[in-house]
Amino acid sequence: YVVNRNLNFTNICFVGCAFCGFSRGPRAKDAYFHSAETLIAKSREAVALGATEICIQGGLPRDLDGHYYADLLRTIRAAIPDLHMHAFSPMEISYGVEKTGLPLADYLAMLKEAGIGSIPGTAAEILDDSVRGELSPNKLKVARWIEIIRTAHALGIPSTSTMMYGHTESPDHWVRHMLLLRDIQKETGGFTEFVPLGFIH
Repeated sequence: YVVNRNLNFTNICFVGCAFCGFSRGPRAKDAYFHSAETLIAKSREAVALGATEICIQGGLPRDLDGHYYADLLRTIRAAIPDLHMHAFSPMEISYGVEKTGLPLADYLAMLKEAGIGSIPGTAAEILDDSVRGELSPNKLKVARWIEIIRTAHALGIPSTSTMMYGHTESPDHWVRHMLLLRDIQKETGGFTEFVPLGFIH
């Protein structure tokens, strides 16, 4: 078993996915953006309880600095060097690339240098652009998700893979989604696991 703690550093997000109960606007009463010190304290607490890994993800605030993700990794690694950091979905990575203007491979290499150990394969939902257009039209397209995952694997950064099911999709979509993941795995061997996520209405 991997004992893990999720660190959601912010719930402020502009993406507006139809299924999301997590995101908030920047002026919402329950909006938050945790400091690095708070995240380190949460990480230390997790380690004291037996955790060997933290999973870091969050919303996408409009004013986020593109280097924030790498800076946060470096800060946590400096405080707790042996902790595995499973961090930043393909959507977050794509946002960081957009914000910095760096090529994708260079951006991922920067995250790896900063201490990323693996990335969550979330933001996949159903890997079909027509379904994604209904659920989350502002999220990255299927081709971009695949490009980020393949590039990460090529750089030695493994990832999980996911499928969120039980909303507007059909069993045909499930099969095509899993066949696509299987093809990537045959090519890269970079998926550590497959996580089916039941949609919560």
